[in-house]
Amino acid sequence: MDIGTIIGIVVGLILVLVSIILKASILAFIDVSSLLIVVGGTFAATFVAFPMKSVLTALKAAISIFFMHKIDHVGTVREILKAADEVRRNGPLALEKVKAGNQFMKTSFDLVADGMHVDAIRDVLTIELEATLSRNEEVVKILEKMADLAPAWGMIGTLIGLVIMLLNLSDPSAIGPAMAVALLTTFYGALWANLLLSPSAAKLEDRSEREAQDHRLILEGALGMARNENPRAIQQRLVGFMPSEDRAELQSKARAKKKGN
Repeated sequence: MDIGTIIGIVVGLILVLVSIILKASILAFIDVSSLLIVVGGTFAATFVAFPMKSVLTALKAAISIFFMHKIDHVGTVREILKAADEVRRNGPLALEKVKAGNQFMKTSFDLVADGMHVDAIRDVLTIELEATLSRNEEVVKILEKMADLAPAWGMIGTLIGLVIMLLNLSDPSAIGPAMAVALLTTFYGALWANLLLSPSAAKLEDRSEREAQDHRLILEGALGMARNENPRAIQQRLVGFMPSEDRAELQSKARAKKKGN
């Protein structure tokens, strides 16, 4: 489980609930019709804007934010260097026996093992990288659109409530409660957009960027192996893609490995 996501959502809900309880009854903020307008309207408009399959994929991806999605750049580089050592000692076919950490890495190892030209390997892996980025960007785009639509449907619900309230002006005692219910749709729309939808889009976008960076490391490593470069030269190139903290971790693990040997 992704503890950060869970803590963020739980703390956000607690803050809202406590602020309500301190001033009013929680039951006053529950209205089924308002929820139906906001949630149902948001989904309806999203299905109009995007293909249903894409929307369902985006919702499935949004659920994934509750689960860990660790991307270990240091681990990726170490796997690449281990594979490069095998290529250096036993040739490209040795990669057929090397276990890859993910599908993109497996594809890159297969291409090198098949003896494809360096430019061909770059083209194939670049196309796959761009395709993955495009799919991830579509998911983020859908969630961002839902985050825009939720407050808008909240306003639609508020307008509906105001019209109903105006129709009952002859009963002054009904104006206050009707106004409160009318404003609840705006409250629901803003809460859903700013606590779930927009943060989900931001987290998935960050994951996509980190995954793309990991794939770039694999791509450069595969090109180095295809050119039969020294693993040390490959390492120096890959280190240039990494942030300072990852570089320090890689170097410390390399020193620990030397001591162990």
